[in-house]
Amino acid sequence: MKRAAVITISDKGSKGERVDTSGPALIKILESDNWEVVYNCIIPDDFDMIKSELLKCSDGMRITLILTTGGTGFSPRDVTPEATLAVIERETPGIPEAMRAESMKITPMGCLSRSVAGIRGESLIINLPGSEKAARECFSAVKAAVHHGTDMLAGKSEDCGVVVPKILAVCISEHKGEQKHAVKSITLKRDWGIVGDAHAGKWHRQVSLLAVESVARLEGVTGMKFPAGSFAENILTQGIRLHDLPVGTKIRIGSALCEVTQIGKECHNDCAIRKAAGDCVMPREGIFARVLEDGEAKSGYVIEIQH
Repeated sequence: MKRAAVITISDKGSKGERVDTSGPALIKILESDNWEVVYNCIIPDDFDMIKSELLKCSDGMRITLILTTGGTGFSPRDVTPEATLAVIERETPGIPEAMRAESMKITPMGCLSRSVAGIRGESLIINLPGSEKAARECFSAVKAAVHHGTDMLAGKSEDCGVVVPKILAVCISEHKGEQKHAVKSITLKRDWGIVGDAHAGKWHRQVSLLAVESVARLEGVTGMKFPAGSFAENILTQGIRLHDLPVGTKIRIGSALCEVTQIGKECHNDCAIRKAAGDCVMPREGIFARVLEDGEAKSGYVIEIQH
């Protein structure tokens, strides 16, 4: 099951002055359509709060589908589309166009919806109206396409379901000893590493990589969730068994060329992950590389093994 989140945006709802029916209705539709709803909340019509929740669900929790309901009209407090546009990296205009077309079959006021939709990393974010009826109608109009689109977003081939190796997240820490955190993009500099990362320098471990599959196995055992950067990885990948790559392998990470220099490492005695979870995958399945050619990388970029 793919994971989804539902965020209700309503001043009155967040204060308990109005019962939220749109959020529960969307959760019911999602669950009946084989989605696992792992997060839902109610927040006021506040630009910064909306943006923060969207970033938490996409960058932090790596949720595939994020639905918002409310705040898409003409009221001065309706800022959901603006907050969404501030977060997404690529718009998907066909989705709100299809929803408005469906709404126009029911009411001429359907054209007044300002809903937007778009992609951030591996997350698809869709704005829905605040009305329960309208939210159900709009999402039902696009839910089949959303399933297909999120499969494509996850790197599955349209024909055979093969996962294309790619970047899920890029992370840095400005100071040594601090946990790395996800950023929008990174610049890789030849014989140095990632610009702005505390572990860059003229040595063999300039860039660290870890596969999301390795993280997922530990999450399954412990029941814990680990956001990108938890294991001090600079690059979280999908669709590639990193620890099977021999030292010396050339890999194209975004537009940068790197060379594998080390598989795994010794775990620190004070490793926070090992203390909390009882295990740490980075020492066994993480890899390190040095940068051979300058380049840029960000979530969604493909990783290529150079043969």
